[in-house]
Amino acid sequence: MYEPVTRNDIKGSLLMRNILSTIIILALLSAPLLAISVVPHGESAPVYLESAASVFERGPTVNLVSNDSATIFWRTASPEDSAVFYGKNTSLLESVTSATTVVNHTITLSSLDINTKYYYKVKSGTLESEVYYFFTAPADGEEFRLVIAGDNRPSSSDAPNQPQMFSDIADLIIAKEPHLVVLTGDYVYEVTSSHENNLVAWKKFTDIIDRIGHYAPVIGAIGNHDTGTSSGAYQPRYYLDAFMNSGENKTYFSLDYAGTHLTFIDSEELGKEGHIQGTQYDWLVSDLTTASGEMKFVFAHRPLYPTSHIGSGLDINTTERNTLQQLFEEKNVTLFASGHDHAYSRVTVNGVVHIITGGLGAPPYDSPWSDPIYHFVLSTVSAHSVNFTVIKSDESVHAQYVLPYEGPMEIVDRIIANTSSKAIGTVPVILFSEKPVTKYFSWDGGPNTTEVTGLPGPEGEHTLDVYAEDSDGIWTSARFIFNTIIPNTFSPPDDTTPPILVFDPIVVLGLVGTVAIVVVLGVYILKKRR
Repeated sequence: MYEPVTRNDIKGSLLMRNILSTIIILALLSAPLLAISVVPHGESAPVYLESAASVFERGPTVNLVSNDSATIFWRTASPEDSAVFYGKNTSLLESVTSATTVVNHTITLSSLDINTKYYYKVKSGTLESEVYYFFTAPADGEEFRLVIAGDNRPSSSDAPNQPQMFSDIADLIIAKEPHLVVLTGDYVYEVTSSHENNLVAWKKFTDIIDRIGHYAPVIGAIGNHDTGTSSGAYQPRYYLDAFMNSGENKTYFSLDYAGTHLTFIDSEELGKEGHIQGTQYDWLVSDLTTASGEMKFVFAHRPLYPTSHIGSGLDINTTERNTLQQLFEEKNVTLFASGHDHAYSRVTVNGVVHIITGGLGAPPYDSPWSDPIYHFVLSTVSAHSVNFTVIKSDESVHAQYVLPYEGPMEIVDRIIANTSSKAIGTVPVILFSEKPVTKYFSWDGGPNTTEVTGLPGPEGEHTLDVYAEDSDGIWTSARFIFNTIIPNTFSPPDDTTPPILVFDPIVVLGLVGTVAIVVVLGVYILKKRR
C-alpha cells in the first residue's frame, strides 16, 4: 500500500536531487583527471600524440637497401599504378614505373652507385609524395651510421595514441641521417581481439615510424606487447605488416649490411616467451656459425641481463641465459641489443657488449643499474670498430663507449644492487667485461676463494672484494657493500626503485566527489525504503 506524499517529502526529494546533481556534475568534470600519475624519478609524465594525416595509407619507405639497390614501398587506399622517380639530385631524372594497379606498391631500384645519397618520390594515380632521400650501403667494412632504439609504446591509459616523445625523437633520428635504423620492440600497448582497434593502434605507430622510413630502412624485433598473447590470441601479423625487415615473413631472421651481420631473434615465440629454444635456437646457432665478417650484432626485445624486469627477460631460466651468453662468446658476437626495460644500460660480459635501449617514449623505469632517460643510440660501425653514442631527447650526449675497448677490466654486479639488502646465502652475480685469467672473491677481508659464495651472516653490512687478472697480467679490483638480513622477516629487496605516485589536487577532488556520490545515494536509498 502506497503512503501519501506530503509537501515536506517533496521539498526533501527536490533538495536531495539538487545535491545529487551538483555532486555528479563536479565528479564528471573531474573524471578525466581521476588517474594517478606514475612518474619515475627525474622524469615528467609523457604527452601523447594523435597521428598526422598522410597522402598515402602508408609510406613511402625505403627498404632492403644494399650497396647497389633499394626497395621502395607504399600503400594506397585503392588499386593504383606505381612510379618512383629518383636520382642523385632533386631533378629526379630516372624512373621505374608499373602500370599494374595494386594497393601495396613495391618498386626495386637497381644499378645504384655504392655509398651514395639518392633522392626520390613516388606517384600513384593523382597522388604524389614529397621528395625524400636515402643512402646506399657502403662497401663491406666501410663505416656506416646505425641507430638503435626501442619501447616507444604508450601507457595503458593513453593507448592507442603514441607518445609525443616518440615523435620528437623520430625527428632527432632523421636529423642524424642514419644508413639503417633498428628497433627493439614494443610498438603498441597491446594487440587485442578487435581487428579494427588493432588497425588503429598500429597505424598510429606506422604514421610516425614511416617518417624515419622515408629516409632509412627501419628493421624491428618483436616485443611482448606486439603479439596479442595477453588477449589470448597470438597475432604477429600486425608486426609483420609494419616492417619489411629482411623481406621474409618471419619473426626471427638475419641480414648483412656493409659487412656487418645483423641477427634478429624472437623472445616472444608462442609458448616460449622469454626463451630461445628448439627450432629457433638451432637456427640461431647455424646463423651465427655461417655468418662472415668480424662484426656480428644480435637484437631481441628481452635482455639477457635485465635491470628492471629481472627474472622476466631472457634470464627466466638462468641456465638457458648462460647458454646463450656462451654461444655469443663462441661465435664472436660483438653486440647484443634489447629493450623491455624502459631505460638505458650497458654491461660488457666476457667481451660481448649488452645494451638495453628502451627510451623511445614509453614511461621510463628506474633501477640501480640503469638510467631512466628518453634516448636513442647512434652507432658508427666499421669492420674493426664501433662507437656508441647515447643521445637524450634534449640532444645532449648521455654516454659513449668505443670498441675496441681500451681501459681496465669492468667488474659489475647483478641480482643484488650495491649497498642493498638480501637474505643470508643469496649469491651475487658478478660480471666481468672480459674473461679473467684468474679471479678471487673475499668476504669481509677474509680468505680468497675462486668462486663467489652467498651473503654471510650475521645480519648487517658485509663487503665483497673482487680481484681479476686480464690476459695482459693486469689486475683490477672492485668492492661491493651488501646488507644481510634474516629470511622471512624483511621487506621486499630494493632491486628497482618504485615510481613516485603524484597526486593532483583536482584528482583528489574527483575521488572525494565519487565517494560522496556513493554515500549520498546510499543514504537516499535507505530513506526511501523506510
